[in-house]
Amino acid sequence: MQMPEYTSGAMQYYRIRQDDQTDYPEEYLEDPGVGDIWYRELSVYDRTKYEFDQGGKEVTMKIRIPMYKEIDSRCVCVIDGKQHQVYNATHVTDKNGFPETELTLIRPEKEMKIHDKAGTE
Repeated sequence: MQMPEYTSGAMQYYRIRQDDQTDYPEEYLEDPGVGDIWYRELSVYDRTKYEFDQGGKEVTMKIRIPMYKEIDSRCVCVIDGKQHQVYNATHVTDKNGFPETELTLIRPEKEMKIHDKAGTE
């Protein structure tokens, strides 16, 4: 039995929040303070790309990380300085019984500002 390897790179994740203090609520990214999460990149098949294109979404990556249930579709992952919105997070068990989270990432509609927990940029 072999443990999964996460050698494609490291990402950071942020939760999408909304600032309701202004007349026009603005979304921003809140840093949960978790730090780097290592991932393994998966193949995105043509059929998946085609289906998402038909829905007006562009799949940028599919990745697997050690199971982390805090990540959902209200999150954004930053990989190599680029923002990728989480379209879907699926919690799976690999063939050797190790729990993982598979993330389908799409191009976000717009880049959002990142704030730390204190609310500063």
